[in-house]
Amino acid sequence: MKPVDLLSMGLGAAFLAKDKLGEVLGELEKRGEVSRDEAKQFLEDAKARAKKEEEALAARVREEVKKVLEEMGLATKDDIAELKALLKKKSS
Repeated sequence: MKPVDLLSMGLGAAFLAKDKLGEVLGELEKRGEVSRDEAKQFLEDAKARAKKEEEALAARVREEVKKVLEEMGLATKDDIAELKALLKKKSS
């Protein structure tokens, strides 16, 4: 499975979990088990945690992609720029 697929699956699961969490908090609020402010604060905290986890996951995916590209031996932008500079120097 590609890292991008894993990221998409993770984000999809996060959105489903967020929707379900909102429903559960709404029910608890209706029954008076949590106040509107408590529910709102909980959702804000959950969103902040989810954003932090999403950023960490994206960083891990970037690192894994970078490793795979290095293992494949593909030229980087820096490699190409260096080659261009050498060619330009030789043609001068």
